[in-house]
Amino acid sequence: MILPAWLVLLSAAIAGGAEDWSSQYNARLSQALGSEPSEAIAVYEALLAQLPQNNPQRGDVLYWLGRARWSAGDITGAKQSLESARGYRNSRPRARILLGRLAAEEKAIRKIPYRQDFRLNTGPWVRGWERGREDDLSVHDGPGGRVARWMTEVQEGEDDFLIFGLDADGVKISQFGMRLWVDSMTTHVRILIEDDDGRRWTAPVQVIKAGAWQDVVLPLNEFVRADAPAAKGSPDSRKLKWFIFRDVTAFHSAARGENTILVDDLSVR
Repeated sequence: MILPAWLVLLSAAIAGGAEDWSSQYNARLSQALGSEPSEAIAVYEALLAQLPQNNPQRGDVLYWLGRARWSAGDITGAKQSLESARGYRNSRPRARILLGRLAAEEKAIRKIPYRQDFRLNTGPWVRGWERGREDDLSVHDGPGGRVARWMTEVQEGEDDFLIFGLDADGVKISQFGMRLWVDSMTTHVRILIEDDDGRRWTAPVQVIKAGAWQDVVLPLNEFVRADAPAAKGSPDSRKLKWFIFRDVTAFHSAARGENTILVDDLSVR
């Protein structure tokens, strides 16, 4: 009798020892080749039952368990696994990426037209996961009232970002808008949008002077292919998935150091 792949892997996991590591990666491969997420979940959970809490391999297993639970539609379980994975140094960066994407999907804009004044919370924004901390993004009393405040740092050769999701069920989008304020330095901002196929489109870099509100209005027809700006074509507004707000000051200015960016009156229509 031929045993199912997941049962073979489960048996190897229970055997313990050096087979744990091999079984984990076999499970990852099995999942990638199209097996049901539930099969991979069974293997990862069996591996966790065999690994001591202080074994660094647990972080990797927890990360892949989180991915499998996400694929299975168990968002709560995925978050729990990924939060646990963050407790292990080897898996912390990858777990933070997935947790950020999960948060952005949960908070995605689903109704157009949309407007956010940030009186109660930071709306759909999620702080980028490559640098800094989640609490760099907060609601703050700014010039004229409550705003979203993003504290970042301009470092040599690096950018930083905020992101929000778009899940408007095929509704057309014609324009994005917001008001921006920076405290201490002239700031260069690049706005990108990404579609369901992973193509990115960029608007012209926005230059924000310090100490005054500046309105940024970006019609969809101002976006060009990020990888081929001279190429013809424009984004299909019905297929947009991500809106990315990048601080690219380090590539356009000699300014360095802490930078606080305030965002108000975000609109999508």
